[in-house]
Amino acid sequence: MTRAERPEPLPPGWPKGRYRMTHRAMKALRIADHLLRRGLAYSSVEATDHVIRTAAAAECGQHEPSSTTCTLVRAVLDFLIPASSPTTTGSTQHATSTVVAVTLHRHTP
Repeated sequence: MTRAERPEPLPPGWPKGRYRMTHRAMKALRIADHLLRRGLAYSSVEATDHVIRTAAAAECGQHEPSSTTCTLVRAVLDFLIPASSPTTTGSTQHATSTVVAVTLHRHTP
């Protein structure tokens, strides 16, 4: 198992809502990654709730996502592949590459 599949635990002392939001965002990123890698959806229009819940969540081992998580998955897809991207318009054969880095800083009171 790689480090990405087994991340370090989140720092203690955060409010409960922050843990929920962070876990939801990580789940949305995993599902969006799965959709893109399997060719199930390349845009938020193709990523319907049904596609996200049945194909992506079941195949990548996630519990069925809520409507909020499905909305977040579509937002991630829009961020990674904008609507004006050549890969979604089909006019040319260009590859789009985006690197997203998330850094968690430990807050000490």
